[in-house]
Amino acid sequence: MSLKQKEEITIWAFKDGKKGHEKQIEALIYEFSTRTKVQVVEIDCSTNFKNWPQNFKDYPDILIGAGNKTHHFMLQVKDHLKSPKTIVLMRPSFKPTQLFDFAIVPDMDKYIFYTPKNVLWTKGVLCKHYDKKPISGTGIIVIGGRSRHYSFSKKLISYQLKMILEKFPDIHWKVTTSPRSPNFDIPKHGGNAEFFNWKNVQQDWLSNEMSTSEYTIVTPDSVSSVYEALSTNSKTIIFQLNLHQNQHGQVKTKVTKNIDQLKKSQEIGYVDVIRKGVFGRMEDIKINLPKKSVPLKESKRIVDLLMDAM
Repeated sequence: MSLKQKEEITIWAFKDGKKGHEKQIEALIYEFSTRTKVQVVEIDCSTNFKNWPQNFKDYPDILIGAGNKTHHFMLQVKDHLKSPKTIVLMRPSFKPTQLFDFAIVPDMDKYIFYTPKNVLWTKGVLCKHYDKKPISGTGIIVIGGRSRHYSFSKKLISYQLKMILEKFPDIHWKVTTSPRSPNFDIPKHGGNAEFFNWKNVQQDWLSNEMSTSEYTIVTPDSVSSVYEALSTNSKTIIFQLNLHQNQHGQVKTKVTKNIDQLKKSQEIGYVDVIRKGVFGRMEDIKINLPKKSVPLKESKRIVDLLMDAM
């Protein structure tokens, strides 16, 4: 019996404790739930997980996992139960992609010699999409932190934040940190900003704010936040951050190349910091706005394909 014929499907979600990975799983499960009744069993692979559920009521139809820690346990269950379909999110690093039934892989991840036939490509990271109309005069700002993709400068981000609040006094901004953020001093502003700590907001708070804000400004180190914003009707803008340097010059990664491509196509806007003088003193900023575009709906498109294939 195909998935389309079932009145209810059971999904086992294998999670590794990483928020970005888990949001991709949740986006996929949400799309399944818009088509049929879904029962979800969550399996935590982030600690010393050794055994998958032995006494289960409902036989799983689908096993979904994201992150290398989940792959062994997904395949262990698949080998024992035989019939569940396995869906891995992102390109596996240590297991052959062909071991899974489907691999949902962002287009920035490349296979060097051969792309397996079970790969479904996505534009960027899989996210839940929103069709809500933005509230005029609102903006959400998300501050990231250190990453292997960009050299995070607290001074550079603080300056851009201060200038955004000054230059756009008619926009009511909500500014939030993320798990990798350093401690930030709240800049002086004209009463047009609220500040939030990621630890003190509800799980879906940021997604809901992005979906209703006219502007979303994020640091480019968090590719998941960039694509989450692109999956709404909000105008997505990124802060300026410098690339890492080594003895050969600037270090470009698949993420920084992808961000450059989004800037070039004007799918995202970006902040330019204007410097003057011999020492490159920061004098001003310029904001380059993105072109108008419809929200990405990659999770919907992928589930459409999966429902036809299973």
